[in-house]
Amino acid sequence: KTSEYSAYLSTVGDLESTIYESLEFINWKKQIKNDSNVFIKPNFTFPAYKKGITTSPELLKQLLAIIKNRADEVIIGESDGGNRSFSATDAFKGHNMYEICKDAGVNLVNLSKLPSEFVEEAIQGKRIKCELPKLLLTDVDCLVSVPVLKVHVMTQVSLSIKNLWGCYPDTMRCLHHKHLDYKLPLITKLLNPKLVVVDGTYALDGHGPMFGTPIEMNLIYSANNPVVADSLGAELMGISPRKIKHIVIAEREGLGTIDLQKVRLSDDLEKFKRKFNIRKTFLDRVSWLLFNSDTLAKLVMDSSFTPLIYKIAGILRSQEEKEVKNELKGYYI
Repeated sequence: KTSEYSAYLSTVGDLESTIYESLEFINWKKQIKNDSNVFIKPNFTFPAYKKGITTSPELLKQLLAIIKNRADEVIIGESDGGNRSFSATDAFKGHNMYEICKDAGVNLVNLSKLPSEFVEEAIQGKRIKCELPKLLLTDVDCLVSVPVLKVHVMTQVSLSIKNLWGCYPDTMRCLHHKHLDYKLPLITKLLNPKLVVVDGTYALDGHGPMFGTPIEMNLIYSANNPVVADSLGAELMGISPRKIKHIVIAEREGLGTIDLQKVRLSDDLEKFKRKFNIRKTFLDRVSWLLFNSDTLAKLVMDSSFTPLIYKIAGILRSQEEKEVKNELKGYYI
């Protein structure tokens, strides 16, 4: 019996050809028809392109052209940066998306500006609630997640499932991290990304999702399932997907498999593996408390105490964190 799951791994030769071959291998035309409305979700977690941190504009340019050549309508979108750090408009400018989308005949949307609704459902016995744009819940035939291959100090990896957190339109979504390991599978279940294309041209080691060390991998991989894509990505970075809670819960929820023996792979995974290490700072260990308490997050990030707390935090930041914070200063919304 042929596996229902497939994934394609390749070093990049010609970028357009590599993307097209990867899509063909995972049978993309089964998911995207001539009358399909397709939504593409990149990772723009910074207002300008940064290797290993945000999705490559060049990769997006080629991917959009391929998909637009088949689909009826293609939309690409992102929400405003978390914690009011920058607007999606800044990110679109910083990634040259206005020009790229105009050339490709693709629509560009700021998800934070669209009508949204709250959705509540049980995930593995726990009642979970999240906010999502109505567009993604009702008007999309196929969602394509286009994340970067990177580690994350809180969730261990930031791949196709974690990338969907950026669909949460509230720029203060940092106040809603409690039960994130359940919220991510809920969002994945509701939005049902049928295709994943992972930008591994540069991957991020050390301190993801916004600092860290970019590693040139010259790799693109794709999958027809988000749990498969993220299990594969974790393995590529030398991290066991069985130890990543949101991936495990997504598998238990029936959203895909962690077992790569059940996946039809284009190549031997071992050829592409590297050993990545998650490097937490003192502030990351403190921030873990905020990830698990919405009340504490509100107190720290959105209260009258916030300026004082941020002043203290500024003293405790590593040099790398200080540099990125300074880069973001001109963008605050």
